[in-house]
Amino acid sequence: MLVGITGNIGSGKSTVSAFLRNLGYPVFNADIIGRRLLLKGFPAYRPVVEAFGEGILDGNGEIDTKKLGQIVFSSREKLNLLTSITHPLILKEIEEIKEVFKDSLVFVEAAVLFEYGWDRLFDRVVTVFAYRGQRLLRAAKKFGLREAIRRDRFQLPYSEKLRKTDYLICNTRDMLHLKLQVEELVKALEETCG
Repeated sequence: MLVGITGNIGSGKSTVSAFLRNLGYPVFNADIIGRRLLLKGFPAYRPVVEAFGEGILDGNGEIDTKKLGQIVFSSREKLNLLTSITHPLILKEIEEIKEVFKDSLVFVEAAVLFEYGWDRLFDRVVTVFAYRGQRLLRAAKKFGLREAIRRDRFQLPYSEKLRKTDYLICNTRDMLHLKLQVEELVKALEETCG
């Protein structure tokens, strides 16, 4: 069973993924797959450099994902251009993961799962929820508050995500509460897969 883990920026998807890994489950991350595809010699590198120019390269000729992020999160059109290159490649890898782990319970963390219709690939979808203030404070530690707010605007509101989700995890309290919900989730999923 292929299970998607999603939620808006700063919701705690990566913490949920870490708990799942600690329980022994394979967990993949669509963002990490995407960053690998941008490395020199990988399929997205040349098309992205051609689309956005050599100004996005660092001193070693690699794509500086921070520079690229600032460009694409300033404009829906630029973000769409990037995703038109990277998303088909990421989806291909997710389909390969599904094939390799077809007899197992496997998880893929993907922030934009609903935004781009990726939910069709998954047998079940788990949404990690946190209040907007909590999420922005967490995300600000990584991106800065202004960038966190800007990225949050590109994601669907929870009111839309919750209509499509199979399981909800609320990351509004402490780590123990979150961990217990992950354990309950795994138990429910294991029962579903028989």
